[in-house]
Amino acid sequence: MVSKSSKAQRLSSTDFAYQSIQGLILSGKYKPGQRLIYANLEKILGISKTPIISALSLLESRGFVSYIKNRGYFVTDMDLNRLSQQMGPQATGEVSADPMDATATDDLFAPTSMNAVIYGKIKELIRTLKVAPGQKLVYSDLEKKFGVSKTPIINALSKLESEGYVYIKKNVGCYVKEVHPDEINEVMEARTCLEVSNIDFIMQHVTAEDIAQLETLQEAYCAHKTDIFDRLKLIANANFHICLAQMGRNRFMVRYIQSIYEWLELRVRLDVLPPERIIQSEKEHAEMIAALHRRDAEKLKSLLRKHLKATAPFHLEGRFVKP
Repeated sequence: MVSKSSKAQRLSSTDFAYQSIQGLILSGKYKPGQRLIYANLEKILGISKTPIISALSLLESRGFVSYIKNRGYFVTDMDLNRLSQQMGPQATGEVSADPMDATATDDLFAPTSMNAVIYGKIKELIRTLKVAPGQKLVYSDLEKKFGVSKTPIINALSKLESEGYVYIKKNVGCYVKEVHPDEINEVMEARTCLEVSNIDFIMQHVTAEDIAQLETLQEAYCAHKTDIFDRLKLIANANFHICLAQMGRNRFMVRYIQSIYEWLELRVRLDVLPPERIIQSEKEHAEMIAALHRRDAEKLKSLLRKHLKATAPFHLEGRFVKP
């Protein structure tokens, strides 16, 4: 059995908390309606409160928990037995859950299907550079590694190809796609257009509870002290922006913004950003929250454009993922 400490070392703290809490819910150890107490989770998981807060926010976006102001997080009333049976042994939290994964809407990639499980596992190999850009993905190796037939692997690779993570050469095989500066530039431009235009929707729907949740994620973002923009900081940053996007109540907008942050997290190195950029980004988040409190749409748009533009030069100098 893998110990909690060794598993936490392999994953980021937020990933570990997400998988573990999801496993506790799916296995029935936490019942529908039961409150999730931070202190208990800290003791069970052996980690600090900050990644637990981030994980609960992600689980809320997936429908596993709900947040009640001034009371906390509670397990939602869902058919957990059916979900647990469909997920099989993965329900214990051994599946590499991707907190920024945009859930597929087709039946083949329902969240509990084997296709979705293998899709997530291969994506994790790409994310952690266990398979490098340009490397060939051999079907037989993946079958042996994951203990499944060729069919879910073919389906998973086909979906990853449609999302731009791999490419398939007819009669040759499947390869991890390399990232080029022009592609990064296009993604950055799309991110800015989507997030800034979404502010008009946000101003129509934002509530005090929404802002309180964003402030909680900002606290989690600032609480993770690091000299480099590591993966945990990246996830915390994505959580902030996705939470902001969700205030617009436009599911399609959220899905596209979420997929962009997932793409960036898997494909682009952010550890090249200077330490002062990390400090500045925390201040910029705070300024955006202040503008949101004032319901100042134009100021928020200006701040968001500046915030998103600030990282672009570092990506476009060619410092992107390479083997």
